[in-house]
Amino acid sequence: MSEVKIFPAELGPSGWLETSSFKTHQFHLRHEILDKYDFVVVGGGYGGFGAAWRFAELNPEAKVAVFEAIRIGNNDSGKNAGFLIDVPHAFGSDDSTLEDKKWCVQLNLSSLAKMRNIIKDHDLKVDWDDCGKYLAAYEPGAFKHLDHEAKDLDDLGVKYRYIEAEELSRRFGTRYYKKALFNPGTALVNPADVLRGMFTVLPKNVHVFEETPVLRIDDDGTEPIVALVNGKRVRCKAVVVTAGPFVEEFGLSKGPFCPVISFGALSRQLNEQELTDFKDVHPWGVTSAHPAGTTVRFTSDNRLLVRNGFIYPTWLSTSPERIRRSRRMLRKAFNNRFPHHKHVNFEFVWAGIIHLTMNSKPVFGRRGNIYYSSVGEGAGVVKTFTMGAYHAEWANGINSDVLEYLKNDKKPSWLPPEPFRTIGAECRLVWESMMAKGEI
Repeated sequence: MSEVKIFPAELGPSGWLETSSFKTHQFHLRHEILDKYDFVVVGGGYGGFGAAWRFAELNPEAKVAVFEAIRIGNNDSGKNAGFLIDVPHAFGSDDSTLEDKKWCVQLNLSSLAKMRNIIKDHDLKVDWDDCGKYLAAYEPGAFKHLDHEAKDLDDLGVKYRYIEAEELSRRFGTRYYKKALFNPGTALVNPADVLRGMFTVLPKNVHVFEETPVLRIDDDGTEPIVALVNGKRVRCKAVVVTAGPFVEEFGLSKGPFCPVISFGALSRQLNEQELTDFKDVHPWGVTSAHPAGTTVRFTSDNRLLVRNGFIYPTWLSTSPERIRRSRRMLRKAFNNRFPHHKHVNFEFVWAGIIHLTMNSKPVFGRRGNIYYSSVGEGAGVVKTFTMGAYHAEWANGINSDVLEYLKNDKKPSWLPPEPFRTIGAECRLVWESMMAKGEI
């Protein structure tokens, strides 16, 4: 198979990781890596956790290794806006049928329940709040997106409610939004805190190694060999790769991804005087009615988060200078929504990759004893966990209706080769940003 040329990078200091109580947790050290494991998981995100957790549950005596290229929680799984969404939430084009959407709700609810149980069973003190989410609009022209979402939820039998401007201002502590659709089934989390916390309670037969990138994976049909950048070679029975668009680097999938990089900013904690505008306001999270709009949160530790500014990363990365320049748009979005708090500085600014495909369909497959997956939508954290867990079942010969659905779901649609892909993506992102107007 291919030797990896592009590795994940830590694109700025993630505010989620820096404020996590598990930030300094010490996982296994590299000198503890064994020569042989029963199962290896490549990628320490929510998908990697799902695979490792299910492997350990199915095989309590088996030896399992997880290799993450950077720090767990500073990867893309830990740098999103922290919405664990129960309903379909495609970023752009979507080929899903009503039956697909029903599967999505069923699997998301199941995976959310599993993660809740893991947290409860181990008494993990993580930032998880089952408070729901708002799909909100500033521009009257964006109200049609709310109506479209409401129709989908009606078809799925999912509860929701419309909320108008006056009530929104009381709930949010800002008068910016004109109308919103509230969905109660979403959990708002510190994604790095929850991810890193769950990894700490995996059983002792699971060895977790961060900052340990994988160079290549070879499979002769019997025992795959996982070659690490540090020269170590590990044999195993099966490998699960949950590495987002980086699965292409291993030669496992060719050309399905059109990822985008988005920028996030987390403010310092608001002081007592600054919190007067948020009196009786509970933590909340808003996704924009327009896909290119700004995502906003008021967190449980009294911070404000904004995320926006999409660019196409041809090489799956961006520069510190580009992250620095993202502050301008982030600051504008912040000031527009919180004009009384313009003086509140950003404590952390970072970038992260959203793993998109053109039709929002995931990659989910197998090659010999190597199993691989990546989501294709803008809110796929829960789906990533689901696919990782079912890879573990597939590798153990366990079949089910869910696994058959995942294997036979539609594939990502065709994308043009470079340089046309980058040119087309950049033009599309510029157009979407122009159309978003006040939603940014």
